[in-house]
Amino acid sequence: MRTRAIAAVALTALLAGCSSTAAPSTASVEVGTGLEFQVQIAATAEQQRDGLSGRAELSEGTGMLFQFDGAAERQVWMAGMLIPLDVAWIVDGQVLAVDTLQPCTTEPQDECPQWTSPGAADTLLEVPAGALDGIEPGTPVTIREDTP
Repeated sequence: MRTRAIAAVALTALLAGCSSTAAPSTASVEVGTGLEFQVQIAATAEQQRDGLSGRAELSEGTGMLFQFDGAAERQVWMAGMLIPLDVAWIVDGQVLAVDTLQPCTTEPQDECPQWTSPGAADTLLEVPAGALDGIEPGTPVTIREDTP
């Protein structure tokens, strides 16, 4: 019995030491009416740099969200990407434009093309290619961050 109690205390201490900030934050993003995605939030510079690179697949209804401080011209590239993505450039809660970007495994990676937002953007949504077919500029976007 004493061994179980010690093991329980050790497990509790181990779990208490796990940081909840280690896991990426998540959000629900609604584009227009009825089109919803469960996304990871790329909050740190490292998460934003890595994005979805290296993933062999991206499940339907999922993606990644990049939120920036203020609206400005933004650039993305697909270096290290293995799958095509739809990218929604967003400003003030509305779609500015949607682009479908193809993966780039070229070496050296600095030869991969870059895409520039068609105007100032404060948010970027990346989802599986084809998921944003038919989405027009001006479509409203609602972001609800999940609570830990």
